Amino acid sequence: MKRVLQVLLCLALSAVVMAGLLAAALLHGLPTDGIHLTIDGESWMLPPLHAGHWLAVTACLLVVALVLVIVVPMALLVGVGVPLLTVALAIGIAVAVALLAAGLMLSPVLLLAGLLWLVWRLLERRPKAPQAPQASAAATIRG
Repeated sequence: MKRVLQVLLCLALSAVVMAGLLAAALLHGLPTDGIHLTIDGESWMLPPLHAGHWLAVTACLLVVALVLVIVVPMALLVGVGVPLLTVALAIGIAVAVALLAAGLMLSPVLLLAGLLWLVWRLLERRPKAPQAPQASAAATIRG
């Protein structure tokens, strides 16, 4: 099992490296001298991107990465984990109540069984009555 986890970790890390390399290749291949966009039939021409633009794009990508790494798992934890925890607690409480009710219903039977066991143990351990020694006439002292 440890080996499987190591292989999965290596695969995940290699996928992250490949995604980073792909993103770098795509950014490197973007034309920076002018981008032509067509939205709803309207043509837009963006000016060339300068260092400030790339700085803003990098900051936006870092914020997006932060949201994907922290906010999305927390939202999933709250959205999936809390209901599962609630269901587990409800089932646990129901089982505890059922066991308590069964214990209360069976308690007279258990008490009777325990009492019989205790009486049996006490009767079994009862010491035998010591026999009185036979008095011989020569060994008695009267005073």
